[in-house]
Amino acid sequence: MWMGSRLKHYLLNRGAACEFSSVARIYLLTSIALSLSGCASFGPPSVDRDRFDYINAIASSWKQQTLLNIVKLRYADTPVFLDVGQIISGYQLEGTVSVGGALNSASAFGDVLSMGTAGRYTDRPTITYTPLTGANFMHVLMTPIPPPALFMLIEQGWPVDMLMQIGVQRINGISNNKGGLRGHAADPDFARLLAALQRLQSSGVLGLRVEVSKETKQQGTIMTISQINIPPENQADRELVRKLLGLRPDLQEFKVIYGGVSDKDDVIAVQTRSGLQILNQLGSNVEVPTEHVAEQRTYPPIPGPKGMAQSLPPLIRIHADKSQPSDAFATVKYRDYWYWIDDRDFRSKGVFTFLMIIMTLADNGEKIQSPIVTIQGN
Repeated sequence: MWMGSRLKHYLLNRGAACEFSSVARIYLLTSIALSLSGCASFGPPSVDRDRFDYINAIASSWKQQTLLNIVKLRYADTPVFLDVGQIISGYQLEGTVSVGGALNSASAFGDVLSMGTAGRYTDRPTITYTPLTGANFMHVLMTPIPPPALFMLIEQGWPVDMLMQIGVQRINGISNNKGGLRGHAADPDFARLLAALQRLQSSGVLGLRVEVSKETKQQGTIMTISQINIPPENQADRELVRKLLGLRPDLQEFKVIYGGVSDKDDVIAVQTRSGLQILNQLGSNVEVPTEHVAEQRTYPPIPGPKGMAQSLPPLIRIHADKSQPSDAFATVKYRDYWYWIDDRDFRSKGVFTFLMIIMTLADNGEKIQSPIVTIQGN
């Protein structure tokens, strides 16, 4: 009798333990499934990842597009520009978890448990492209850069020699070099003028200020060349600038207008380039294969002036090779050749990146007051 009661108590306790163990297993497995389905988050953590991914992608595509158009212009091919107008990225994650089971301690197979999960992930980014055609093409690529905009960049610390070599075609009759089939080298005086202005800027003598006209209430840019504690070499540069530009030595301020030649000794005429002119000029620096020149697919390199003591350095160096380079800042394939800019060529990278600013300056619909250049006397 005692043995029967003890055995019954043991069996009841064992059944309860089995039932508790089965419920625990179901709860544990369900928790694991739910936690796994919630591991992937597409809320705030996706902002850091997506924003920088798209920034890198847009920057890389812009470099490839710009480099390709520069090379195409060297071959008289049609340039095509596409702007990324809008990016809309949406995510959707759906998941289901199913758990089923049966508790039967009397079964030979014990408890039966079944569990299943299902999920679906959807990523539908929408990217719109805007082709640069028609009036937009004319306005952005064919409009010359406003001269005041270049002078304002000098005030912000950009090198005056690089800015004028890129964006100025002629100043008071002194011509910069010109790319293209009918290109020509720069006048010797143009290189001397840029070198003198660069030395004045580096020494802190060259400066800019903005003044408001009392009559028109509009802002005008004033270029100043200080006369306080000027080293002898900078004094010579100041006089050289006056001489090359044909300015009156007794005047301190000179109005700057758009144009190639000025017939007045108190006016500086600056003929700036358009975006398309700059791209054509950079295209003349492409190192095209010799066989392409021999087959007249493109024009030969423009020779520099003979016997010139001081010449302008190349604005940019774009190399060509049959194989893809491994260390390039920008690279694109065209006509079975890889064209690229070396990542260690800091000047070329700076000029290439500056193209974005140049395009922005050309796309300026505001009418800006013509600047005034001031060269103070002794």
